Amino acid sequence: MTRLLVERLCRLVGVLALLVALVVHWRAARAARAGEAAVPTRRVVRLAEGAGPDSTARALVAVREALLAGAPAAGAADGATDAPDMATPLRDILPSRDTLALPLATVPAAAVRAGLGSVRASGVPLVWLDGTMARGVAASVTRAAVPGAPLDVRVAVSAGTSLTLADAGGVLDSVSTAQLVTTWRLRSAAAPLRVRQGRSAMSLPVPDSGAARRLLVLAEPGWEGKFVVAALEEAGWEVDGTLRVSPTGRVTIGEPARLDTARYAAVVVTDSMPVDGAALSQFVARGGGLLLGGDALRIPGLAALRPARATELRGAIAGGLLTASPRSGLEAWELAMTADALVLETDQSDHGHDEPALVARRVGAGRVVAMPYRESWRWRMQGSDDGMAAHRAWWQGAVALAVPAVGSAMPVAPDRYPGDRAPYADLVSRVGRAAPALREPPGGDPGGDDGRGVGDIPFVLRPWVLLLTTLLALLAEWGSRRLRGAR
Repeated sequence: MTRLLVERLCRLVGVLALLVALVVHWRAARAARAGEAAVPTRRVVRLAEGAGPDSTARALVAVREALLAGAPAAGAADGATDAPDMATPLRDILPSRDTLALPLATVPAAAVRAGLGSVRASGVPLVWLDGTMARGVAASVTRAAVPGAPLDVRVAVSAGTSLTLADAGGVLDSVSTAQLVTTWRLRSAAAPLRVRQGRSAMSLPVPDSGAARRLLVLAEPGWEGKFVVAALEEAGWEVDGTLRVSPTGRVTIGEPARLDTARYAAVVVTDSMPVDGAALSQFVARGGGLLLGGDALRIPGLAALRPARATELRGAIAGGLLTASPRSGLEAWELAMTADALVLETDQSDHGHDEPALVARRVGAGRVVAMPYRESWRWRMQGSDDGMAAHRAWWQGAVALAVPAVGSAMPVAPDRYPGDRAPYADLVSRVGRAAPALREPPGGDPGGDDGRGVGDIPFVLRPWVLLLTTLLALLAEWGSRRLRGAR
């Protein structure tokens, strides 16, 4: 009785496995017929690993060769094929139901990305498969337009990602990011700078060091103008100056020239000497910087430019120049901020609240920065041992805020794509988002259940497993019957 039950179970398993195999095959065939017109045949072309700008033509020719594969060129004889005709539009070569799929192991160079964007814009169905391991990395390199300024390198990428920073001399640093933006400050670097994240890499130019333009200082003759000029020259600036000694007499420093953004990066006004407000307004609007110190905030001709208005004079704290907060030992103006002004730095006052130390506003294409302190020369001459260096660094930093930084960003192209500043985003902008991974069996024939690849079908439902199960079950049932003498 037990043997008979086993035989019946084996026969049932075999029949069920055969039925399941038929159902799976029927569903796959139905899905293939239903999607024959809707699901395109995907042709795969692989670009060369690490393709650069010099290989753009080769990469695009490879695309065309793949499209022409198997179709002899016009005029070919004896089965020979010629190189594809580059004048033939791609949309005339590619059948309308085909889609060109490009597996990319790295983010291509700028010229290759532009070429792929042109291919897609010409009407060719084009998708790409993301094997770059990139996370949309973007980077910038800037340097304050002051002599000796360090490089400010910033990279934006997902937290928990490994980044490598290198220059022409080799690897500078390798870190695992813990936040969205990672920052480096470099004293020097050999161009170009390279940032690598996964298989995504970008190359950035290094901005020129130092400032190519000069400063113009406008001041009354006295200690303030003299030592401000000295501090800026010690910091590396080339300074022109005009010191008004009488209503009609002036003393010049350097070679003062017509106020022009091509010659001057910024104008520094240290006190209440009369100035040409209209000329300074035009200078700032064209992209120049303007730094107002102390009593310059009370010049009537600069009322339309200043980011704050001086109201009451705040006295200096006796002995403050020798403390850890030396600017507390300077007389300063209380400030009434304009609506569009921005506080860049504050100092703790003796009243227990923060007082603005540097304020700024944008006027046209330029910036106006103001500080409330009068007679800052006392910090340099009457302060502690490091008073001279601290006074110089303060004025250098204030000028740097008034002068736009020099960046590595390329001019924005008319097409408004991100470009090399964000290569992954540039690729997505031109070609679209990456397609899901395409699983194709050899020969390009679709397979599987409901249009899935063979590897997506559960192991127990694969045709060869079901067939083997059927054969083994029927063989076991037949063997059992023979052993007990039945047919």
